Amino acid sequence: MDMKELWDKPQKRVWLAIVGSSTLILAAAYAMAQQTTRQAADDLPLATAQTIKHELDDKAAPTDVVPNVKTDLNSDSTVFAIVTDNSQHILASSARLDGKTPLPPIGVFQFTAAHGNDHFTWQPATNVRLATQVLSYGTSSNGGFIITGQSLKQAEKRIDTYTVLAAAAWIAIVGWGFLILMAPSPKKKK
Repeated sequence: MDMKELWDKPQKRVWLAIVGSSTLILAAAYAMAQQTTRQAADDLPLATAQTIKHELDDKAAPTDVVPNVKTDLNSDSTVFAIVTDNSQHILASSARLDGKTPLPPIGVFQFTAAHGNDHFTWQPATNVRLATQVLSYGTSSNGGFIITGQSLKQAEKRIDTYTVLAAAAWIAIVGWGFLILMAPSPKKKK
């Protein structure tokens, strides 16, 4: 069957319109839900970093502003904080990954030094993905970087659920449209 034959059949055009429209609507809804969920994962790390920055700017000690609770990055969803000096020496940290405090790549610090902040998804180890914020604080002689973050496991579980729901809805719409298309036409009364 060529395209002309397909377009000459009104029932098939209706089915294609339903499938095409449904696909576009579900794709847009999925993209909005996925992006909203991922972007919301940045909120708590950003608020934490800004709070720590204000406290450091008010002359608080790094050890006084970093949470006492140690966050195991392999398994914990608690927000973590790391404060370094300008040379990326760790001054205080609540993050632990296999017994050590990890730091982002050097390029992150260079970008943050030039722009004041950075946010990204950081994967310091296999199966460890973090919504991460980095802010600079202080002056060049008496400052450094604040790194905060939170595991993306919960956000990614929600996104996986959205994926299943969107796929199920699409299959249901395509199936329903196909059933309607295949249903026999009502017989006309004479």
